[in-house]
Amino acid sequence: MNEHAELLGRLIPAVSYDPREPRLAAELTAEGKVLDRALADAETIVNGITPFFAHQLLPDWERVCGITPAVDATLQQRISTVVAKVNETGGMSIAYFKRLANALGYRIEIVELEPFRVDEGAIGDAIWIEDIVYQWGVTVHGSPSLEIYFRVDESAVGEPLLTFADPILESVFQDLKPADTFVYFIYQEE
Repeated sequence: MNEHAELLGRLIPAVSYDPREPRLAAELTAEGKVLDRALADAETIVNGITPFFAHQLLPDWERVCGITPAVDATLQQRISTVVAKVNETGGMSIAYFKRLANALGYRIEIVELEPFRVDEGAIGDAIWIEDIVYQWGVTVHGSPSLEIYFRVDESAVGEPLLTFADPILESVFQDLKPADTFVYFIYQEE
């Protein structure tokens, strides 16, 4: 018998009923399985309070945060993206994006390109198209290790044992950048 079926059997008056009687045992087993499943579901919901342990509820976290994970994103990457999104307050300044990257473990510089303008430009300056003001670059210095290892309880079945990518910074920036801009990334080792 399962755990709750045994407890239900103890609640029955021993003088009137015998929990080992086949029909009563079948009923207690069925009801006990339902209670066992309810307890397991309750534990899943308790774990879903924070994205760190919400493996089954992670798609719900992503939906609420407005995140569409990459098809090849690992469980660790998906959790990190949700945590970054939950911790985010918003902003559009360079300082804001630098703080955001710093919180994710990156040291970055942001480059804003400007078109050549008469009376402002100098000989040797790059001549860009006017729409270059809608592009900005992120140079990542000394990026953390881009190796993500498969780990029991942190990875899911079917994920590679080792991944050489870290799209967390890029996906968070793409999600939070002004909609009319294009951002590109340059990774530099130190």
